[in-house]
Amino acid sequence: MIKQAISHQPNLHGYNANELKNWTPQTDKHAKYFRSRVPLAKRIPSFSATQANPKLSAEPQVINLSADYDKETTSFKYSDSFCRNLLKFWQYTDLYGSWQGLPIEKSPTGEPVYGVINLPNPAYTDAAHRNGVLSLGCWFWPREENFSDMVEQKSDGSFPVADKMIEMALYFGFDGYFINQEDTISEEDSHKLLEMMKYFREKAPAYFHLQWYDTILINGKLRYQNQFNEQNAPWLLDANGNKIIDSMFINYAFNDERIINSQQYAKEIGLDPYRSLFPGTENDKYGYNPPYDTRLIFPENEPPRTGWGLFGTDFVWNRYENKFDLNDQEEVYKRERRYWSGPLEDPTDRIGRTLYKPFKDPFHAVDREEYRKWDGVAHYIPERSVIGSYPFVTRFNTGHGKKFFLNGKLSNENEWNNASIQDILPSWQWWIQQYDSTNNPVAETVSVSERPIIPSYDDSIAYDGGSSLKVSGHLRPEETTELRLFKTKLAITDDVKLSITYKIGKDTVSSNMEIGLIFEDDPNQFVWLSIEVSKSTDWNTQTFQLDRYVDRTIATIGLRFSSATETELEVHIGELALTNEFQNTPQVPTGFTIDKAYFEGNTAELLLSWDFNETNVWFYDIYRIKANGEKKILGRIYDEVYYVKSFTRLSNEVISTLQLIAVDFSGINSSSTTTTLNWP
Repeated sequence: MIKQAISHQPNLHGYNANELKNWTPQTDKHAKYFRSRVPLAKRIPSFSATQANPKLSAEPQVINLSADYDKETTSFKYSDSFCRNLLKFWQYTDLYGSWQGLPIEKSPTGEPVYGVINLPNPAYTDAAHRNGVLSLGCWFWPREENFSDMVEQKSDGSFPVADKMIEMALYFGFDGYFINQEDTISEEDSHKLLEMMKYFREKAPAYFHLQWYDTILINGKLRYQNQFNEQNAPWLLDANGNKIIDSMFINYAFNDERIINSQQYAKEIGLDPYRSLFPGTENDKYGYNPPYDTRLIFPENEPPRTGWGLFGTDFVWNRYENKFDLNDQEEVYKRERRYWSGPLEDPTDRIGRTLYKPFKDPFHAVDREEYRKWDGVAHYIPERSVIGSYPFVTRFNTGHGKKFFLNGKLSNENEWNNASIQDILPSWQWWIQQYDSTNNPVAETVSVSERPIIPSYDDSIAYDGGSSLKVSGHLRPEETTELRLFKTKLAITDDVKLSITYKIGKDTVSSNMEIGLIFEDDPNQFVWLSIEVSKSTDWNTQTFQLDRYVDRTIATIGLRFSSATETELEVHIGELALTNEFQNTPQVPTGFTIDKAYFEGNTAELLLSWDFNETNVWFYDIYRIKANGEKKILGRIYDEVYYVKSFTRLSNEVISTLQLIAVDFSGINSSSTTTTLNWP
């Protein structure tokens, strides 16, 4: 069921020329609620020895142009529905481009007027940054206004729209723009646009990224080149070889000759084709079966030729007929695994597509086998990772939940979605290998979801957040199953600790579980640490001191399961943490207040704020404190503001108490501060 917005819920909107030129954070009604505050994480160097496919080059970059939650709630940073699109595969993306238009503020409801500029959803920007991915806003033309207003130049040489685009990106916390100029304009306006892009490059911070879609030429005519050549190159480099726009998304109708020529021409003029050229794959319209073959970008037994542009990867959600069925979300996730990890849902699969049929019109009846025509992104792109420093803590929180749990206990029974608080998820989804009684690997010919032991996210139970990692299935005697989880580069010092929090099913007490480390100096061998599986079916935590491995560097973390007898396996992993002693309890938050409360009967909408502290804070938790002292979580965010959509009065309550706590990166809570709500 799609839940409608209450009238006071902050929402994003698009911007036309006039709104851009007059923009300030103070006059933009909800601007402060749509800032991304998570800094861009640094990715660790590639290490081919522990890749799912060691032969893959880490050089080609990938842009993912995609809608976020869905078409109905794309204007909200977070909301109260579980059934939403949450990207779980950031490890294969270098640039994320927000692809959905937004109506301008006060646009007519029946006939919305869309802005030229839309911002990326800040929750997705937070998740992107946490995974080392740049987040881009979008410029789209045609729109219902005079294009000359967008490229107006002042007598002092400045471009007001460009100045505001930079100012907005800095304020809202994203990293540049995808420029889709998909209609003919006058030659005069086109030259102004080019000058404006040069001005943008000069004024914007060095880390800003601009990507140009292969659309108009310098004369303003819409002429898709379907390659990179001397016709569209002037948008990227001027006559003196100075960079204007960083990269180009090449239109989809490429062929072998065009890709080769594009690569060669980029090299001739001094551009890196892996970072400057992104031939596009059209998934939004064609799903798993696009008409232009990715193998032209990644020819077999040859080096890759360019980077790669993905368009409409959210089709795994948006084109699924039961996407709003609360009980059918595992199928949505299976579709996502097939897209990113391949038809076997396994990034180690070397075969890729297993079905070869002629391309058909995208609007034909649903093809249940269509996914078999797709190789998977992991077939060509190795996983990336940001896990290079301490602490590293994950609760396998996917960014939405049917409920919210804290310390293994139910804290809020309501559905929610918030990509801002998505954890760093496993680098491989899923790299799982079974070994027989002689310790030889069993050849896998079926998808992960059909194997004896199956990993997945479980939204019915969590240790902290809305989900946990569930590993379940059938264990046979003398056989073992390995599950590789995280790619890392963690140098061990004498104070490093590894902990795992888990919960076992009632029939799992006879099984064995180990946590494994692969070190850079021996990348083909796990070192296994035995977990003393508790007979308790409650949450259990075991901690390992790693001082015996000082001066070694962890490259991979995994799990292993086995049993001396035939048994059923069911284990939930609620938290995995690698920490050292250099953690300090975060400071008590200050300035916590209710800025505005909107009452309707016994329900209120609340707009909260506090003083933002960037030091040693992972996120802030907001609670309701009941009269009996019981706590119920209302929300979690790394920001200084929060919107509570539905705060219900309890009985004849006169005053309600809200509590705010800061949580550090290892999960340590600060002391709390409170504020109160007086009911009318």
